[in-house]
Amino acid sequence: MKHIAVCALALVSVLSVFFFSGCIRQSPTPDSGQTSSPDIADQDSDWDQESDLKAPYYYLLARIYDQKNEPHQAQKALEKAIEKDPESCFLRREYIICLQKQKKSHLAFELAQSLAEEYPEDVENLLLLARLKKGDDEDMPLLLEQILKLAPEDKETFLRLGKVYMDEGMTQKALNLFSRMATIFPDYYVAHFYLAENQRMADQPAAARDSYLKTLELEPDLLEPKFRLVDVYKAMGEEKHKTEIIKVLKEILDSAPTDERALIELGLIYFNTKNFKKADDMFAALGKEVRKNSDLVVTIAQILIPDNRYQDAVTALSHVRKSVPGNANINFFLGMAYEGLKKPDKAIEYYLKVTPDHPQYKKTILSIAFLYRDINRTKEAIQFLEQHHRQSPADIDITTYLASFYEDDNRHDIAVTMLQSALKQTPKNTALLFKLGAIQDSGGQRQESIETMKTIIRLDPKHASALNYLGYTYAEMGIHLDQALELVQRAHEIRPEDGYITDSLGWVYFKKQEYEKAVAYLEKAVELSDYETVIAAHLADAYLKTGQEKKAIAMYQTALDHARKDQEKEILEIKEKLKKLNNSGK
Repeated sequence: MKHIAVCALALVSVLSVFFFSGCIRQSPTPDSGQTSSPDIADQDSDWDQESDLKAPYYYLLARIYDQKNEPHQAQKALEKAIEKDPESCFLRREYIICLQKQKKSHLAFELAQSLAEEYPEDVENLLLLARLKKGDDEDMPLLLEQILKLAPEDKETFLRLGKVYMDEGMTQKALNLFSRMATIFPDYYVAHFYLAENQRMADQPAAARDSYLKTLELEPDLLEPKFRLVDVYKAMGEEKHKTEIIKVLKEILDSAPTDERALIELGLIYFNTKNFKKADDMFAALGKEVRKNSDLVVTIAQILIPDNRYQDAVTALSHVRKSVPGNANINFFLGMAYEGLKKPDKAIEYYLKVTPDHPQYKKTILSIAFLYRDINRTKEAIQFLEQHHRQSPADIDITTYLASFYEDDNRHDIAVTMLQSALKQTPKNTALLFKLGAIQDSGGQRQESIETMKTIIRLDPKHASALNYLGYTYAEMGIHLDQALELVQRAHEIRPEDGYITDSLGWVYFKKQEYEKAVAYLEKAVELSDYETVIAAHLADAYLKTGQEKKAIAMYQTALDHARKDQEKEILEIKEKLKKLNNSGK
């Protein structure tokens, strides 16, 4: 059975192997009447004295050395050939390929670039340069476009340029390119497939349908276009195109009776249309395959859960569970699906069935604890984590999360004592130390928190979170502001796209009364953090200091709009500031 992903790139792969599998390609030698015997590479000759020999001799010699896996000798022979015929693009390309085989990539690339600049109309030179360029090179699209102008029917370049466009999200350019390719190569199924892919991304489902159908007309055994066709029919209206969807899925199962994707999709269609007998048949067949290969449970989950098809996941997994009731993976993924459906009680029910030997057992424990807390059963969450902490006292994750739950329950002393006890076993564990410092701070032990953060930085001078925490703490206290700036700048160098660290940097400038700089960093921080309430309020404060009252009011309101329920203190402070601003404007 063919698979589109392999077939579509076959041409590119084959050409790449052909180009780099040997120092010298099996290409015609430069024109010459001179011949050489097969054993010329074994002759002990002084190359510098063979002035009467011509370029083809050395080219053939290089090929023989290459076949004997002596690349350095092959390189030397090619250098002599080029010395005899310095204008030969062919020999210079062969020399570049020889360098590439020896992993002298930088030199090979420089020579290829020079050759392409010297002869910009030579397609072979440009193709070689394209093959040596990195895929993410910003000049790659221009180079490939130039090649297509010179060689408008080069399939490899069409595919490479199309991939670049798709990777860069340039859907319209990719669409135009593959449309052109499908016109030039009407019988080339890959062109129609990628045309369909881009039509689908461009929200042109009817056109995509036609292109997928053309792909299948040319290569009827391909599976991927059939699944894509199902997706397109769904986008065009699942109920309206139910007959076509069922027909395609049946075609897939006719050629691949155990294909799990087809069994899942067809089973779900039958189930959702209350054709329970046919649904049971599909899921029974799927369960039979799971009994043979339990890893298929993961495949089922990967097909449905990442697309937020939580109810479909519950339906499929619950049916398969009848065939393999003891499968821990099914219980784990059912827990995930119910969690996605916002049904915490059902999620907990299935998570509790996951056995300790499951690779995601710890994640399951933590998920259960958070679910208990989310439904206001914090006491049970803490008891549950305490139980597992007693069983695994050295587990850092369970220890730190239990400490967080104690902190949320205002039991700071217990959290601090537990973390200090754990640190006696691993005194240099920065994860435990950071959690200890944070809880010391929230529990009113600010000086102890500062000392803990200093300890972390001594152990790990690049611990961005500790650098940021200490710098922000100094800023909040209005002390050591120069040191605070230095600490937060170090953190920002390590994680420049972290919204919270960027906020700290802006806030330090605010405290230093450098308000213009504060605004610049806080505006960036707001974007990075998606308008987190405290950060948005900081920006509003900075707007006020720079005389931008309207912006400040709008940003305070934005901060309120993004506030969480547990940010009661912040909400009250912002409302008070807004009240004062509104009163002052009357």
